Amino acid sequence: MNAALETPLTAILILAAVCLWWLSAMRARDRARAIAASFCGRHGWQLLDQTVALSSMWPVRVNDRLCWQRRYRFDFSPDGGGRKSGELTLAGNRAVAITAELPEGGTLVE
Repeated sequence: MNAALETPLTAILILAAVCLWWLSAMRARDRARAIAASFCGRHGWQLLDQTVALSSMWPVRVNDRLCWQRRYRFDFSPDGGGRKSGELTLAGNRAVAITAELPEGGTLVE
């Protein structure tokens, strides 16, 4: 086994990196949930399950900084009975796109 991986300092650094990545992911998910709820509220829709689900993630460069671009899916009800889906894309913690299926068909893009 590699001696560098056996040192306590290396293990601590790896654990710290994983913890920072996890914290970043939780903050981004909370931000996505708030944006999706606000979006649904503006249109008179109800965000179902009060949650968003991460569907993809990749690194991008924004303003010469490397950050994660995350795509989330969410479900909402436009009339209290049906279920439609939407998608939200965040670059860092800024929303760059949000789309939703319209009740009458088609797609709303903001």
